[in-house]
Amino acid sequence: MRHAKSSWKETGVTDHDRPLNKRGLRDAPRIADAIHDRGWTPDLILVSSSKRTLQTLSGMSNRFEGVQSEIRTEIYHATVNDLLLVLEDMAQEGTTMVLGHNPGSEILVNHLSGEWHVMPTAAAVLLVESTGQWEVQEVIRPKEIQ
Repeated sequence: MRHAKSSWKETGVTDHDRPLNKRGLRDAPRIADAIHDRGWTPDLILVSSSKRTLQTLSGMSNRFEGVQSEIRTEIYHATVNDLLLVLEDMAQEGTTMVLGHNPGSEILVNHLSGEWHVMPTAAAVLLVESTGQWEVQEVIRPKEIQ
C-alpha cells in the first residue's frame, strides 16, 4: 500500500516529516474499510518511518486495531531490492502489508507480478502467491471506492 495524500503546505518541514493533508486524513479510513470489506485485513503491517505513513496507519486503526505493526526505516526511499529484503520478514501465514511510498510501491508490484499498476496515494494492491508466482488479485484506489 502507498501512504495517503500528504501536505506540501508547511515550509521548512523535511520530506520525512510531511503530514497528511485533509484528503489523506479522509482517505485512510476509507481504504481501511475497503480492505476489510474484501477480507484483506493484514496480520502484520511493515510501515515506513515517515510521518505520512504513520499517520496513514493511524487513520486505518478503525479496521486494523490490534494488528501487529513494525516501523521499518528501510522502507522510506526504498529501492526494489530494499523492499524485497523487507519482504523476507513477512508473516509466514496470513497477510502482510507493506505501507510505503512511490515509486517503490509501483516498482515492487511490477517486479513481483510482471504487471504495471498506477498507485496514487492511498492505493492498495493485493498480491497472492501461488506456486512461487505472485499475481495481482485486485487494486483499490480511493477515487474508485463507492
